[in-house]
Amino acid sequence: MSENDQTILHIEDHHLLADLVRTAFEHFGFRGDMINVQSVAAAFDLLEERARKKEPLSLIISDMQLPDGTGLDVIHEVKTSLTWRMTPIIILSNEVREDVINDAYALGANSFMSKIDAKGPLESLQSLYKFWLENAKLPRTQFKDRLQETLERAIGLRTRTSEFYLTLAGAYRRKSDEMEFWLDRALNEGNLSNLLAFFRNKLNEGDVPPDTIDRLAGMQAKVKNALQAAEEQSKKTPTPRPALVYQWVLELADAMDEEVFAETCGYLFPKSPIATTALRARAGTQFKELALLVLKRTKEEKLCEKAASLLERSQQLMPEDQTKK
Repeated sequence: MSENDQTILHIEDHHLLADLVRTAFEHFGFRGDMINVQSVAAAFDLLEERARKKEPLSLIISDMQLPDGTGLDVIHEVKTSLTWRMTPIIILSNEVREDVINDAYALGANSFMSKIDAKGPLESLQSLYKFWLENAKLPRTQFKDRLQETLERAIGLRTRTSEFYLTLAGAYRRKSDEMEFWLDRALNEGNLSNLLAFFRNKLNEGDVPPDTIDRLAGMQAKVKNALQAAEEQSKKTPTPRPALVYQWVLELADAMDEEVFAETCGYLFPKSPIATTALRARAGTQFKELALLVLKRTKEEKLCEKAASLLERSQQLMPEDQTKK
């Protein structure tokens, strides 16, 4: 791979440092493309877009402290992606705590470098450049089937959602009706994860319209953020009051576009709409039961408004004969 064919993604929110890295690399002889983004979210969007367009990356360089997350988030995203996991990722940061460095390597970072060593910033950048862009043999990006990668993420998210509901069930083990409700949710999400795992190799990218895959991927990004927020809050509050739990799960439900999920699964059975209808009805039933639970157990205005909105969504997903029940 010649330098003219190389493309580097640099995730750095300080413009002066980003400009310094670009200028230094050009001075050292780099003639490829360097793309700079300033946040974790922007990096994820760019990775998704380049995967969709089948545009490779040669190397990813990330700062550790970013406005909306850390370099650890970037490493995790890259190393768990079917498309990008072989792409080398380097942390270039002033954060040199041992625990942070250990976490970075544990997640799969290829190198962790200080922005400034005793000899100055250019010495650090030159050593990085000489090894990774002059001497190292970088892999070519192997683009995977987008639908398969999206379904892989869906399986992981459904599994995590099931585990989250199990956590809620554990928090309410002294209230049998509440525990049973969350156990039922956990079982439902686990069953969907198993269903996806069973069918994931039955479809490929060419079987599903690109805009449907895009919608599914967009929904997954929202679910991931909502789920991560809920997981973090539940760790901080092991015995949450019911209103707080309802807030978490309603926000998670808001992120779920079960319409596109059912639509995607429907391509498994192109000659019959039964599967799509059944999955939509399942989602509608789950939303309805959650909305009714919240409306019954709390009087908090904002939660009731969200629950009422969810109840309306549930009716749109369910067949007409079931909405009257």
